[in-house]
Parts: sequence; structure tokens; C-alpha cells
Amino acid sequence: MSSSIELYRIKKKIEEANNLLIVSHHDPDGDALGSSLGFGLFLDSIGKKTTVYNRDKCPAYLNFIDSSGLINSIENIPNDIDLILLLDLNDFERTGDDMSIYLKNTKLDIIVIDHHQNPKIKTNFSLIETNSSSTGILIYNLISSFGQPIDNLIATLLLTTIVTDTSSFRNSNTNSEALRVAAELITLGGDMQLINSSLMNDRSLNKLRLEKEILLNHEFYSDIKTSISFCTTENYTSTNTTKEESEGVANFLLNHKEVKIGVFIRQISENSWKVSMRTNGFIDLSLLANKFDGGGHKNASGFSFDGNIDNLKKLLRERILYEQQNPTT
Repeated sequence: MSSSIELYRIKKKIEEANNLLIVSHHDPDGDALGSSLGFGLFLDSIGKKTTVYNRDKCPAYLNFIDSSGLINSIENIPNDIDLILLLDLNDFERTGDDMSIYLKNTKLDIIVIDHHQNPKIKTNFSLIETNSSSTGILIYNLISSFGQPIDNLIATLLLTTIVTDTSSFRNSNTNSEALRVAAELITLGGDMQLINSSLMNDRSLNKLRLEKEILLNHEFYSDIKTSISFCTTENYTSTNTTKEESEGVANFLLNHKEVKIGVFIRQISENSWKVSMRTNGFIDLSLLANKFDGGGHKNASGFSFDGNIDNLKKLLRERILYEQQNPTT
């Protein structure tokens, strides 16, 4: 089914609903929050009752976003919801344990709007465009189909999705659509200066200390052109920081000419780790992440791992080498 037909079907479904629940993935980034909060504001503006949920609160680096309307507990979901929208995800598990159970048990129709590869949710209503730079772009196209005005707050939220998912238009997923939509959102009042100043000027002294620790844990593997660094719970504790201060490390590792893949490993608990990977078209990272039951995009993917970090790094090196030697496998 073509995307234009699917967009029309989703639009009609939304028009028929009165009370909508919007859900995005846990540990939200700019795309998850910008698309869900932006769409929530739009739906409110056309007379819908909207509830926006995320398991986690807005991270500190996105504090310029007004997330006061975000709920973080399924206990606060109204009983009269008649339609559910999942944005920037295509796997129930990405919503968190409580919401995942809620979604698996619901009898309501679910709409999935996303740009990640390898969808795992079966639904009659989905708009998945893996070539789109952000889910926010898909939301912009959907909003535009309603023929209603987009105010400056919505424009700024949707613009945030593009800026963050393209690393300020520096990643290889920056395409003509992203630039066109960004320009249109700026024309509609999207505040690029607010977004850039907030994202670029968020470095506290504690964050600098954390970055020092992360660099001390850095290793470069020239044979696979890969930089790997990690951060332990002790690193966070000693620098009085949280996981939010380590956002973007994988992209930072990639910003060196010898490096083709940046990998950042964050400790969750004693033998539990979260892995974030970035590249610019060197290999398909989604295939690599899938081998570890993760997912994402060709250029940005991740997964969780339980076990020893030395074993994790060893497995990563072996798998990255294999994917380089077998790029279509």
C-alpha cells in the first residue's frame, strides 16, 4: 500500500476518534518527544482530547521543550481512550514494561508512525518510512493533510525532531526532504536559534568531567575503523552526572576522520549494558543491532546486553568485522 493511501487512512481514523493516546519510546530523544508533543498539540487544536505518554521524563538536554503535559504512568491514562498512536517506535517493548503490557492487552486500534527498520508490531494502520530523517517529518506530512494551521510551538517541536535526528544536519540521513521540511517549519515560526543554542550550550562542568572519564575508557580499533568507549555507574557517580549527560557520545566518537563507526556503551546495572552505535553509511548498523535483538536505522542503532563488558566488546569487534566483509548479509 502506498504511503499516500496509508496516510489518508490514518487521517480518517484520527478524524473518527475523540480521545487519543500518543506513546513514544522510553529514554526519549528529540524525535520521540518532538513528534509526540507536537502532534498532541495539533490534535488538541482541532478539538481532540489527547494524552501523551512516555515512561520517562524529558531529558535535561531537551529542557527547552515544554513537556509539562507529558504523563509517565499508565495509571494516569483516561478510561475513555478510543485510539492509540505509537510514534518513533515499532516494537511494544520499546515503550517500557507497563505500557507494553497495556498495549498487548488493549482491544483498541493502534496506529504506528515510525521511520525505523524491521517493524515488529502487527497493525492495520501503519506509516513507516525508513528513508525519512525523523518521525517528526511524517507527523508534519500528516498534519499538513488536515489543512489546518501549524503554530510556532508545533513548528519548533517538529523542527527539533529533524535537528536532533540529523545531528544538526551533519549525518548522512540528512536528505532533501529534511532540508525542505525544516525550511517550511522555520517559515511557520520554528525557532532554530532556540533549538541550537539549547543543544549546544548544555555542557556543565560535571558533564565535562564525565566526558573526560569516557575518553579515558576509549579504544580505537583501526582494523574495523571503530571507536568504542564506555561509561560505568561509578563514572556517573564520581562526576555527579546521569545518563542524560552522556547523550550524543556515539556521534562525538564518529567525528574523527579515521573513525567510521562510533560505539558508546553505558552501564545500566552490574552486568547490564546499553549500546548505542552511529555511522555515516559505512555499514548497515540495523543488521548489526538485530544480531543482538536490538534495532534502529542503517546509521543509528542500538541494543541491550547482559554480561561481561570485555565479552561484549569482543563480540562487537567480531560482528562489525563480519558485517564489513559481508555487507549484504
